[in-house]
Amino acid sequence: MSLVSGGTYKETSINNVAFIIPTHPPHYHYLYNILPKLKNIINIYLVFSNDEDYMSFTMKEYINPIIIKEPINHNSIVTFKKFYGLKELIQSPFDYFIVCDSEIDIITENFTKDNVIQKINNIFSNKRLYAGEVDGGIDIYRKCASLFPNDLEKLRNITQNFTLNTWFSDLPVYRREDLSDFFNKIDYTNIVTSLSWAHFDHIIYQLFLLLEKNFTIINTTPITNLKAPLEILVTNDNNICNNLLKEGYGFGWCNKHFYNINKLSLENNYKSFLIFHLDR
Repeated sequence: MSLVSGGTYKETSINNVAFIIPTHPPHYHYLYNILPKLKNIINIYLVFSNDEDYMSFTMKEYINPIIIKEPINHNSIVTFKKFYGLKELIQSPFDYFIVCDSEIDIITENFTKDNVIQKINNIFSNKRLYAGEVDGGIDIYRKCASLFPNDLEKLRNITQNFTLNTWFSDLPVYRREDLSDFFNKIDYTNIVTSLSWAHFDHIIYQLFLLLEKNFTIINTTPITNLKAPLEILVTNDNNICNNLLKEGYGFGWCNKHFYNINKLSLENNYKSFLIFHLDR
């Protein structure tokens, strides 16, 4: 089944989930490490800025390419490429997309159909977003919320005046059935050229989930004592991890440093399957 830019839908063990990953040549080495591990497990769509970047990628047999064929908004290139990939696959057979960066690795023994689907289902059944407090609020949230002008005050209240930050706290998954409404809600066709660096793709989608899909925010700062999102959580305190678990947190992914000091627990107890921020 031909889908996009010469890419195809491949029969894999996890057929209702796909990766969408924007990339460029300086980050190819991360992908060259992970792609052989994912062969025949999951469809991977890499978003390339142009034909030249795609031609320089040497592991073409492992991926489906999405090659951008329109002017790129370089002020917000990562979000632009992620949204471009989502729009290209909006009529695909997948139910969910994990939309992340290139600097990732997998925990092979946990990257199974049952575990990946369970972690994703956990997000959309619990309908909880996890956010750490940030003193004084953050301009990124204000900027992302500005794409919902009719709901700006509602979002201000939900996020406690934009002081709750969800970025990369949980696995960045999009549900395909939401995408048409999501892109219409943010008027994507008219705002795509004006997106700025502060428009973070998954925050924008999470705000949509708060407004339209009855999601709620869990403040993690009282649990972690961290004035930041779980993106940068690094601790081996079992009480913190267990209390997050009690709040329904799925531990689908974690940053590199958190993984390195909790390897056995994350692999065996929490069944994490994705590691991010390998470049930090």
